[in-house]
Amino acid sequence: MHIDIDDQEGLFVLEPKLEQKIIEVIEECLKLENISNDIEISLSIVDKETIRTINRDFREIDRDTDVLSFPQFEAQSEFVDSADVVILGDIIICLDIAKEQAVAYNHSLAREICFLIAHSCFHLLGYDHMTEDDEIIMFAKQDCVLETLKITR
Repeated sequence: MHIDIDDQEGLFVLEPKLEQKIIEVIEECLKLENISNDIEISLSIVDKETIRTINRDFREIDRDTDVLSFPQFEAQSEFVDSADVVILGDIIICLDIAKEQAVAYNHSLAREICFLIAHSCFHLLGYDHMTEDDEIIMFAKQDCVLETLKITR
């Protein structure tokens, strides 16, 4: 697995052990889905202004958000049998909002970032939460990954 990291906000200076935790979260997401492909993901850590611009330009939503996911595939079936390296897509996290949410939910920044990574990873794997049934499935998977890795509130 390869993660191309663009840490524009110095997250890994602030939380040096977090990079390894992120890798563990992604690996656990892949394991839960029985994906053995060699995977590549792009991860960017940005500020509110940057994520708002990306959200506006690519999703036509002119506001900041905690995380954006841009999958390369609509479903796992599109890449599961590939022998090549599979580029799953991009994850963009807003550090400012992650910090705010960590305080609001009374847990660590590391836990919040790991939650956002799991959430985004499942988006990259074809899951969504547009309906209540889809939300139940996706959130159960996120919770399973975080509980397995003992990343709790």
